[in-house]
Amino acid sequence: MDKKEKRTPLYSQVRDYVRDQIQQGKWKEGHRLPSETQLSRQFDVSRITIRSALTQLVDEGIIYRIQGRGSFVTMNEQSGEPVRYQKAEEELQLIAFMIPRVEGRFTTSLLTGVDNELAHSKYRIMLLRTNDSQEAEEQLLHEAVRSGVKGIIVYPADGQTYNETMLRLSMDRFPIIVIDRYLRGVDTNCVCSDHFAGAYAATEHLLKLSHREIAFISTSFTGTTSLEERLEGYKQALADHGVAFDRRRVLDCAEPEAIRRFLSEQSGLTALFAANDGVGLASIRAAEAIGKSVPEQLSVVFFDDYDHAEDAKIPPTCVAQQGVEIGRQSAQRLLSLLERPNQERIRIRVPAQLIVRRSTAPPG
Repeated sequence: MDKKEKRTPLYSQVRDYVRDQIQQGKWKEGHRLPSETQLSRQFDVSRITIRSALTQLVDEGIIYRIQGRGSFVTMNEQSGEPVRYQKAEEELQLIAFMIPRVEGRFTTSLLTGVDNELAHSKYRIMLLRTNDSQEAEEQLLHEAVRSGVKGIIVYPADGQTYNETMLRLSMDRFPIIVIDRYLRGVDTNCVCSDHFAGAYAATEHLLKLSHREIAFISTSFTGTTSLEERLEGYKQALADHGVAFDRRRVLDCAEPEAIRRFLSEQSGLTALFAANDGVGLASIRAAEAIGKSVPEQLSVVFFDDYDHAEDAKIPPTCVAQQGVEIGRQSAQRLLSLLERPNQERIRIRVPAQLIVRRSTAPPG
């Protein structure tokens, strides 16, 4: 075991320091602890880390908190002051699960996977929705820590490239898992689909059908690593099959009018790969609006499946993510970190599956 493995998490150092001061009699019953700001300066850590340590001591019944006054050493029963917030050892504890929204097959399956894995543990989900807002995400991270959650699983907001709070939590070895995509510059544990391989398989499917003029359509992918990897998978498949990448075949705007205009201008286009189901379905509608039939004149394949897709007027060929498995593995990894916080951070990629239906065919 190397020195990195032996390092004690920062919040544990703070917790142990406070506990030692009390056990050694330096801080007596009713003694008010130093403020969060003072402890933060003393240990050179964030206030989030201090709150996490103090919350654990509250859970153990060693200290109690009074809103607006601070934290105090718990009084014993003989002194006439009951122990506050003391919890039984087996009492259920909370894990924050932050997600942009709870709708559609993928996000609901993520929730199912996490919940199934935690069902037989002492942890339960506190669900927090960010509505794809980076500001809401930042605020909810702070609220989750203040509420005393033991760990966090977060599905980052679109376009998120960096998050100071996540970075501090990760540096302090607070148990946190990022799902669906990773954030550059923030070294955290991550569980996500193999976006590159899934996009490669989708593009290769079109190439094997003899398509050569293949577009890539997405929402803005700058800063969202999952979308960037899907673009790279598309480009690599083209290269491996001897087809030159043409930047003019890429559209990073999913507005219906922009897609219609793009398809009208790309007269030689015979197929497209869309980065998600929303863009894929919008592309099918745009093609129909300009008189291009799918798949006879335009083959369409996209990332993500959706409920009852096989019953659609044109059942779509798509790349299905294993949401339940991603949720299960993220919860499993978090439970492991709760037992041993100093483990090496890892990135777990879960395979995606190409499902061939009727929206793709050889060129007409």
